[in-house]
Amino acid sequence: MPLQHHIRSFLTVPSGRGHRVPAVRVALGVFLPLLVLILLGRTDLTMCAVFGSLTGIFGRAELHWRRLQHQSLSGLLMVLTVVAGVFLSLSGADPWTVVGAGTVVAGLIAVAASYLRVRPAGPFTYIFAFTATSAAPFSGRLPEAALTVLGSVLLAIALGFAGRLHARRHTPRALPPYRPPSWGRILRHSGRYAAAVAAAGSVSAGLGLGHGYWAMLAACAPIAAVDAAGGVVRAVHFILGTYGGVLFSALLLQVHWTPARLAVLLALLQLCGEIYVARHYGLAMVFLTPVALLMTDFAAGGPVLALALDRAVETTIGALVAVAVIAATTRRGSRAASFSTR
Repeated sequence: MPLQHHIRSFLTVPSGRGHRVPAVRVALGVFLPLLVLILLGRTDLTMCAVFGSLTGIFGRAELHWRRLQHQSLSGLLMVLTVVAGVFLSLSGADPWTVVGAGTVVAGLIAVAASYLRVRPAGPFTYIFAFTATSAAPFSGRLPEAALTVLGSVLLAIALGFAGRLHARRHTPRALPPYRPPSWGRILRHSGRYAAAVAAAGSVSAGLGLGHGYWAMLAACAPIAAVDAAGGVVRAVHFILGTYGGVLFSALLLQVHWTPARLAVLLALLQLCGEIYVARHYGLAMVFLTPVALLMTDFAAGGPVLALALDRAVETTIGALVAVAVIAATTRRGSRAASFSTR
């Protein structure tokens, strides 16, 4: 495919029709738990609340009952991964332990998500939740973290189903019977995730970089693409979008944000990211990267410019590792398993 086609595609942003309402639901799911934590004086639980709220991104385009089913399953997986991450943080796990545990989580959740046909596909969001919470210092107790993420998950599920209360009475078109992919496809695809996460995390840990979980996270994003060419395109979007997001974050970090204003900012950034994520992945990352970086600022109350630089470097490492894994595991002229992306 000509390079000019890829450039035109990168510079084209499809219509946002149909994406705004789901984005508002997700943004509300982020803002409301943060508001509660501010009122309780427990902003140290911010990461747990935000990751729980990301349950709202699953099944966003599905019928209400199917969305309820998929968000419930996704929410359960999110609670388990956040609790496991916080447990590792409290136990003082070293970077190599996080890499090993993250590899296992990536493989297992890739199997579960593929079998259940949960969308967005793959373990990307769960790996983010697991590795970020395991790497961040946590001064609270494990039950507090579990209760926080569970509360955010339940709110996200309620917001996702709330539209059913105002839906017009109609008979939805019959859905085709559910046919899970073959176990061969599922295991091959989950193997790609595990290999990419393990390799990216190992490179980061071996080089002694400060935040290896960004490399592991970046290794997941391209693999959800449909084929090898799609994986390369997703990697380019992820890298360039992250670079733009890092620069945007550097500007935002020049401002002193009160907890209330930061909560509003995080919700608005998540709103913009969700509006674009299914239309232009690179542009979405410009908005979603500051969300990830500012969560740390919310909890710690300090500048995170060093974290922003690490994000850029390790994103490059992870995305390049993912492209190498895709190239090594995809037959020329054949498509990988049919797993759709966000």
